[in-house]
Amino acid sequence: MKWNTQTITQPDGSVALFTLPDWRTFAPEELLAELDVLLLEGRTTADNIALLPDPTFAAVVGKEEEVEDRLQKLWGPAVHMSNVLQTDVLREVVKEGTVRLSDYSSDLGMHEGVYRTFLALRDGEAFATRTREEQKIVSDTIAEMERSGVALPSHDKATLKQLNAEISAVEEDFSNHLVDAQETWEKQVEDVSALDGVPAEVLADMQRVAVRKGLSGYLVNLQQPTVMAILQHATDRALRKEVFVAYNARSSEFGADPVLDNGPLVRTILALRRSEAQLLGFEDFTVLSLDDKMAPSTDEVLLFLERIAAKSLPRAREEYAELETFARTTLGIEQLEPWDIAFVSERLRLDRYAISDEELRPYFPEGKVFAGLFSLLERLYRVRIEEDTSAPVWYTGVRFFRVFDRSGALLGGFYADLSARDKKRGGAWMDECVTRRTLAHAVQLPVAYLNCNFTDPGEGEEGYLTHGDVETVFHEAGHVFHHLLGQTNYAGSAMGHVEWDAIECPSQLLEQWCWEQEILQSISAHRETGEPIPDELCARLLAAKHFQSGMASVRQVELALVDLSLYRMLSTDVRTPEELLAEVRSKVRVTPVYPDDRFLNGFQHIFGGGYAAGYYSYKWAEVIAADVFEAFKESGDVCSPEVGQRFFSTVLAQGAARPFMESFVAFRGRTPSEDALLRLTGLL
Repeated sequence: MKWNTQTITQPDGSVALFTLPDWRTFAPEELLAELDVLLLEGRTTADNIALLPDPTFAAVVGKEEEVEDRLQKLWGPAVHMSNVLQTDVLREVVKEGTVRLSDYSSDLGMHEGVYRTFLALRDGEAFATRTREEQKIVSDTIAEMERSGVALPSHDKATLKQLNAEISAVEEDFSNHLVDAQETWEKQVEDVSALDGVPAEVLADMQRVAVRKGLSGYLVNLQQPTVMAILQHATDRALRKEVFVAYNARSSEFGADPVLDNGPLVRTILALRRSEAQLLGFEDFTVLSLDDKMAPSTDEVLLFLERIAAKSLPRAREEYAELETFARTTLGIEQLEPWDIAFVSERLRLDRYAISDEELRPYFPEGKVFAGLFSLLERLYRVRIEEDTSAPVWYTGVRFFRVFDRSGALLGGFYADLSARDKKRGGAWMDECVTRRTLAHAVQLPVAYLNCNFTDPGEGEEGYLTHGDVETVFHEAGHVFHHLLGQTNYAGSAMGHVEWDAIECPSQLLEQWCWEQEILQSISAHRETGEPIPDELCARLLAAKHFQSGMASVRQVELALVDLSLYRMLSTDVRTPEELLAEVRSKVRVTPVYPDDRFLNGFQHIFGGGYAAGYYSYKWAEVIAADVFEAFKESGDVCSPEVGQRFFSTVLAQGAARPFMESFVAFRGRTPSEDALLRLTGLL
């Protein structure tokens, strides 16, 4: 694939390179040959680095990052396209390339010559004169290579290399099964009355899907927007159950295609990760996972989760008791089932606060939401955001934006791909396209992807978002601007190298402004009148902010405990993953569980999404984000540019150039307080 590079002279006279992929030239069939050339070059570079008689930082880190940058520009778009517009050809290419990259990464991570060179850099007299950022890159690389097995004897290295290859392959299969399983079930509905309660936008999308497949009526499928709309709004309880069961079973032995059963893969991944950790000398995989995170130990994380659970469980139990009473007395549902929870919760919220997602949806057109979000970011971080309609994109409706600072200097750019579709990975996520690097005569500017799965509005139509969708956009934008506003000089200290249990902080922080009246009115414009959300409706929404906050909190604690418990299992443990899941749920879950529950088979985050033994990061980072947001509240101006600039300079701009805790303390003057989260969520 070709890349177009624009050389830009910034207002201060410096030079920047702005490089974007030309998606029109993306050719999966050429990727593997190009990958082999780059991997050979990478190996040669590593061998040459190992032979340097008097290594310098530029000769070592600079050369490594050159190769890694070219690899990112070749393989990054392939992985991205596999996530957003997968084809059979691309899938096979990515699967084979993943094997080759795993082999390459293992060899480089265990390269004793490169390791000795980095030790020489660290122990040399010049090391004290390097910048803090450069010193940290060297130290982090040494620690990473030690976690990669560089000190193992040869036969153990071979074993670890094989384990790494198997882990990569099985996690890729796990993710692909979920993509495929999404398309294994569908239900044609001729009579719209059978879909009573389902929002008009979702009905229109179901109708378009049916038309594309040559069918009449409406087609219910397992795409996330459709599933959530059915479970939350459909009045037909039997339909809710049917969709819930199909979604729950999609990658299990109960699914339409047994080949897509992720159950065996769950067990395989856990066993492989356990073997990996023990081979490296760690007690279990949680200890290995936490070795490069903020949290000091697995026990400390468990104590943290227990403290959050202790504060959340009493409220969660009260909330569920209220739900049961409301279901029985108002809706005639004597026994709540898993497929009732979202539906009854929505009815209870409507009854108590006279507010619903669908009443709010007409106020949040995609364009206005982005305009209001950009206005907030411009105010907080003193940036300017402009759409660039000339940039090539991979799919109709994808948009591209450039980001500038106050002086007019270009900082970077990002793509936004918001709608759900076939062959697109579920959920929402941010990813890096290009990483910021300071080169000899120019700065390479960063580029990011922002991906969501909202209801497709139809060709040429503007999408309207629920308030939950708005929160998702703000969350992913927080990740994007963490990437774009970093002022680091090396890829090794960019946002992607921030400790994983801190990485969610900027995204969870940005969500908080979705609950401020000033911002709500700036991102809203009614479909018919163009008026912002009125004060009275806004007041009802804000009054419902802490609705079921206890249940939401214990749900996150449950997922984090399940993750840690699974990856802490030893080979002598006779419990199955499902039995362990049940044990955790017996302690912290308040809602009912489906007897044939196969939740683990779809737990993408920990079996294919990079959060293995790290799902607690969401709660850990939420504490940090809540404390940061309190700084804005304490200033008297929740959109304070002064506080925003301080957060930008002490945290966002620093990337991974220093430990995240140091950045937080530089911003707040102390370590984070768990009480900030409890106050923010109404639990204290």
